[in-house]
Amino acid sequence: MKRTLFYLRTHQKQLLQIAVSLFFVGLGIYFLRHERAEVRNIKEVLLKAHQGWVLSGVALLGLFVAVQGWMYVYSFAAIGQRIGLGNATGLYLKRNLISVFLPAGLLTNLFFFNEELERKEGVTQTQSYLASSIFSICSILSSVIIGLPALLWLFLRSRLSVGMIWGVLSVAAFLIILFLGIRSFLHKGTVYRLLARKAPAFIQITDQLESHAFNSKAFYTVVALSCLIEIIGIAHLYISIEALGGHATLAQAAIGYAVVLVLLMSSPFLRGLGAIEVALSFTLTQFGFSTIEAASIALLFRFFEFWSLMILGALLIVVQRGALLVRVFPALLLFVLGLVNILSAVTPAVPERLRLLKEYLPLTAIHASTYFILFSGILMLGIGAYLMRGLRNAWWMAVALSGLSLAMHLTKGIDYEEALLACVVLASLLYERKQYFIRNDPKLVRLSWFPGLVIIGSVLLFGTIGYYLMDEQHFSADFTVWQSFRASVSTFLLLKVDLVPVTRFGKEFFYGMNFLGGATLAYLGFLLLRPLAYHAEAEIDDRVKAAELIEKYGRSGIDYFKTYRDKSYWFGEDGEGFVAFKTSRSYAVALELPVGKDEETAARLVTGFERWCRRNGLRTAWYRVPESNLRIFEQLGKKALAIGEDASINLDAFTLQGGDNRSLRNVVNRLTKEGYTFHTYDPPHRDNFLQQLRAVSDEWLQDNDRHELSFSQGTFEEPELKNQPVFTIENQEGKILGFVNIIPSYAPGEANFDLMRKTTDSPNGTMDFLFINLFEKLKSQGFRRCNFGMVPMSGIDSPGNVQERIIKLAYERMRQFSHYKNLRFYKEKFHPEWQMMYLVYNAPFDLVYLPGALEKIMQPDEE
Repeated sequence: MKRTLFYLRTHQKQLLQIAVSLFFVGLGIYFLRHERAEVRNIKEVLLKAHQGWVLSGVALLGLFVAVQGWMYVYSFAAIGQRIGLGNATGLYLKRNLISVFLPAGLLTNLFFFNEELERKEGVTQTQSYLASSIFSICSILSSVIIGLPALLWLFLRSRLSVGMIWGVLSVAAFLIILFLGIRSFLHKGTVYRLLARKAPAFIQITDQLESHAFNSKAFYTVVALSCLIEIIGIAHLYISIEALGGHATLAQAAIGYAVVLVLLMSSPFLRGLGAIEVALSFTLTQFGFSTIEAASIALLFRFFEFWSLMILGALLIVVQRGALLVRVFPALLLFVLGLVNILSAVTPAVPERLRLLKEYLPLTAIHASTYFILFSGILMLGIGAYLMRGLRNAWWMAVALSGLSLAMHLTKGIDYEEALLACVVLASLLYERKQYFIRNDPKLVRLSWFPGLVIIGSVLLFGTIGYYLMDEQHFSADFTVWQSFRASVSTFLLLKVDLVPVTRFGKEFFYGMNFLGGATLAYLGFLLLRPLAYHAEAEIDDRVKAAELIEKYGRSGIDYFKTYRDKSYWFGEDGEGFVAFKTSRSYAVALELPVGKDEETAARLVTGFERWCRRNGLRTAWYRVPESNLRIFEQLGKKALAIGEDASINLDAFTLQGGDNRSLRNVVNRLTKEGYTFHTYDPPHRDNFLQQLRAVSDEWLQDNDRHELSFSQGTFEEPELKNQPVFTIENQEGKILGFVNIIPSYAPGEANFDLMRKTTDSPNGTMDFLFINLFEKLKSQGFRRCNFGMVPMSGIDSPGNVQERIIKLAYERMRQFSHYKNLRFYKEKFHPEWQMMYLVYNAPFDLVYLPGALEKIMQPDEE
């Protein structure tokens, strides 16, 4: 229960986006079901559309796409860069497609397809983000510039009903609030501060935009072109009305398009799919159009402004086959097929085709096909998300549902158009089959089958008894045992068949069975799609072998942590090298570099480990890779993200002399005068001494509200500490107030420590006193350097991509990360040398799932 509540708290934004999006889709489904009789005639109305007007709409569509391309051209010109119209137009079409499936897609799509543009046009990633931000800002600004005057003009010139007046005022209020929000943002007011907390990446980009060389003439050109886009949208609605035999007016087109704008900007996902069709249809009925005419106009308008653009974007991605197509395109196609299945199931079949079908199939088979199409469409919307993660079971389910949809569309109503789409989806899945290799967890599935069957049996038993004991008045039927069981199965599988609840209690029982059935099937589907939780338990012999190889080839300050019991091992074919890693979700996260003879051996180990992980259904990441070793991974085409800096003290140059070290001298003199002393304890240690250290450690954890972290650092483990040198600071009574333990470092001439902890009653400057004496002691023992640990998120002065800019912004501005700044400030007083550390990964989508995987592997394994 606690985990569930924690998940709900930490994923409120995502859950809200999904809920609103499903509401929008559900609104569209409800409209189609409610207006079933009228929808039956929409297709006939569309087929009678005036070809001249439709062709003019298509021609205007070409102008629409070209203007969007020019907007990108002038957005780049605003920051002093030039790009070609062809590349700019392609960028718009592909981003428009991906924005449909992204939360807040009108803004977040700017993070996609930048590498291709940078390669072809020679622009930097920062320039690409800045220009894209200008494009998005102007798109929103034009909505206000066109929307407000249009609504004001309509309000003054038109005779509107009371309902329409309230509608106009509502839309106007929304646009005014939007205008005030933009104004507050530009003046760094409340909206700016709110976005700085909630969307630091966007603020980072706009701040860079403000400080960048700026061509105001080009910017105003982008605004003008964006306004032209809105005018084209109004024209498209005007043409849609005329094409279907209506007598269009500017008022109808303007107010209808204003409603579309509001829904587009307020939709967090799917670009208002469903809600726009319903709202625009309702708006048009207020101007005297029938429901059939209004819905037909809305669908034709959406073809011009939505579906045709999606088709063009999809075709462009297919032609320019790249990484996004490999991973995302089949999932997008499955998503589209899911929507088509839902719409196909809730809309009536073509009468002529249905009559022909009834000659060969019984009516029950046709109904069963319809219900399967509806249920499979709902499943496809969820499976698409797992397909993006590369799950093999999701691929199998997608293949099965697509193949069955192909057949069922033909047996439902000879819907060969939908069947053709299912065939395309099936072909794309088969073509990209090698991309889906993440296995499910068979152990979890086996363990879940019995409780799953028990749940199914319990629900069916409940339903059978309920129907059998049900009074005849609730369903106008007296059920036998067999009829009760059939009714229970049909409602469990969300099939209505011939059941018609009459009373309120009957409806509650019927829909309750639907809910229990849907929830149970969703639970079983979730179990089938759980990714493999690979747990490679390391044998003692493997750990011993790894320790021997580290003694032989170790060169890193953190090689010691590769022998900790939380690690698993993969050894090269010749047994002369290994990778230490830990698994989380569907990732194998390796600690730093492989241990091997030389860099060439390390490169071979990386390649071999990657192949092994793929065979076992795991994706890979490499944590804390030093900047000096990045070339190993860059040669393999991997990506790197800066995650912080590692500090190292040059003991040869370390001194307390000079004005910069006055504060350190003062600490040593003060604490020495007060009677505090520095002590060295060589192993092995007595149990009572370890208990004193345990008390200091527990007090430090409790006082700072911390918990132990592992993987790239150690935890307080008495068996380890028993055999390690320990340095302490003690008061006159001999009480230990702070300690540091020394661990083996395999970097030549370098010492390394692990735990650094103190008590709550320790004097100010305790750790300074401890480290100064530690450095002097290590220096006297012949060490030339001391590893001083990593400061996460620091040192990214010139971020190379948007992810690094987000890290930099969070480090500098967000309160929850301020302790990293304090840690950097503390270590800086000892004048260390810094080296950037990186997270190495394979593809941009890995950054969606890796934070969660890293958080899990940092937690110590339970005993």
